[in-house]
Amino acid sequence: MKLSKPIKLLTATILLFATVFAASKMPGAVEWYVANIYPLIAAALSFVSALFPFSLFDVFTITAPLALLTLIVLMIFKKVKWSKGLYMIACSVLLLVAWFYLAWGFAYFRKDFYERCNVQKSEYNAENFSAFAKNFIEDANSARIDFKSIDKTDINRKIEEQYEKLKDVLKIKYPNGKRKPKRMLYESLHTKTGISGYFGPFFNEIHVNSFVLDFEYPFTLAHEKAHQFGVASEAECNLYAFIVCATSNDAQLRYSAYISTIVYVLNNYYKIFPDDYKNLLEAVDSQVIEDVKNMSKHWLDAKNQTLSNAHKAVYNTYLKTNNINSGIQNYSEVVNLLISSYSKLVK
Repeated sequence: MKLSKPIKLLTATILLFATVFAASKMPGAVEWYVANIYPLIAAALSFVSALFPFSLFDVFTITAPLALLTLIVLMIFKKVKWSKGLYMIACSVLLLVAWFYLAWGFAYFRKDFYERCNVQKSEYNAENFSAFAKNFIEDANSARIDFKSIDKTDINRKIEEQYEKLKDVLKIKYPNGKRKPKRMLYESLHTKTGISGYFGPFFNEIHVNSFVLDFEYPFTLAHEKAHQFGVASEAECNLYAFIVCATSNDAQLRYSAYISTIVYVLNNYYKIFPDDYKNLLEAVDSQVIEDVKNMSKHWLDAKNQTLSNAHKAVYNTYLKTNNINSGIQNYSEVVNLLISSYSKLVK
């Protein structure tokens, strides 16, 4: 018996969401996908994307809503039947969801960093964190340099070399496609929301906001590359970026690692040791403190609070929907990961 279009759509929808649900319960199967299937998809999508100097993801985020709006207008003016229009919308949404998960989204259901990389999870207690924080501050002070200028092409090359060098440690497939960073098409809007970079899964593209300060750039680039390697967790991408940059022979990469994560360490220290926070802050090099202040002012001056809050709310919901239970707070959880991995993978 020939199935009707609505039945076919319903069947496809059930199969898709059943597959996503099953993947969320089988991290081992997802690891196999990331190791064997995803590299082929990443290579194909990034090859196509590399043919264009602009971001296909950004063009897509503009054209897709416009196409939807056009279709709705046609439906309102009865140029397209409502039944046909709604069917087209439902098919498009289903296709996008399938594309997202098959192209990259299944990475949200991977095993965590500790299991993937065979790192023993340290207990996150006051004693362990205090020792780590003081050690981290000393290393941040030692890494401090002046960023008079940067060569973004050279930094990109060095980060690629680091990822290739650390592929076995970080359990990633290399080369896993192309990772040429692209500029955001509507950068001003992203700057107002405080976005320094993002990964576009539909075309396997990484983007870095040119508004980032020079000493932020290497870490931000390394973070987005981590996403392209199949790492979904923001905390884990922060960790990968830190390890890649902090273990480099390049002084700019090393300092970028510390200045980009020191705020997370200081914030956690203040929460746990509010009475001792001033003493720790006094141990931070005055130039490092100045860089942190400049970085904060740089983004606050450009940020639109309404847009920023709206973005945080949307992204928080998106992360929680995709197995990141802490939502946008996930970024700061890099501290937990650093406590367990710092002496083993960085020092």
